[in-house]
Order: sequence, then C-alpha cells, then structure tokens
Amino acid sequence: MSFSINHKIFSHITHSPDFYLKNQISFMSRKCDDLYLGFIIPKKLGSAVSRNRFKRRCRHAIACIHKAGKLPCVGVVVKPQHVNFNFNTIDESVESWANKISVK
Repeated sequence: MSFSINHKIFSHITHSPDFYLKNQISFMSRKCDDLYLGFIIPKKLGSAVSRNRFKRRCRHAIACIHKAGKLPCVGVVVKPQHVNFNFNTIDESVESWANKISVK
C-alpha cells in the first residue's frame, strides 16, 4: 500500500472516479494496479496536528481493511469537510466505502 501518490496516479484517480460520501468524508476511487491512498486536506480545515491525526486514523482504518482482504486494488483520494472526527466515525466511513467498492 502506497501512502503517498504521485501526480500521474492522482490524475488517474480524479479523472473519472467513483464518488462516495459518508459522515462528511468523501472518497474518490478508481481501479488501479495497487492500493493507493491520497488526501486533499486544505490548511483552513485545522491545525497541522489535527490534519495529521485525521490522516493517521484514516490510514490505519484502510490498512486494517486491506489486511483483512476486504479491499480490492484501488486508488482512493479522501477529502473531509472538517478534520475533527473521532476514530469510530472514520472507521465506520471507511468500512462503508470499502463495502461499496467490494460489491462492484
């Protein structure tokens, strides 16, 4: 799982993605050759500590689902509307998104 993506992969994901929104967290995803994860989190959403906490929690939730084998090879870009989520909310959103993706 690559936690940082380059411009080429980011463009591939955002060109014509599948959108999913849950608990004010939006997921843009598209089939890729590996699991890629990127974030769009502007500075206006909060301090660096808050933004990094959100990214760390999101990475952990996605890594757990990927290790369980419930997530296909996709590229995903996560864009929250704010960063003050608790871990349960993030985990619920990620799991709901993963269930939607695995159905396709």
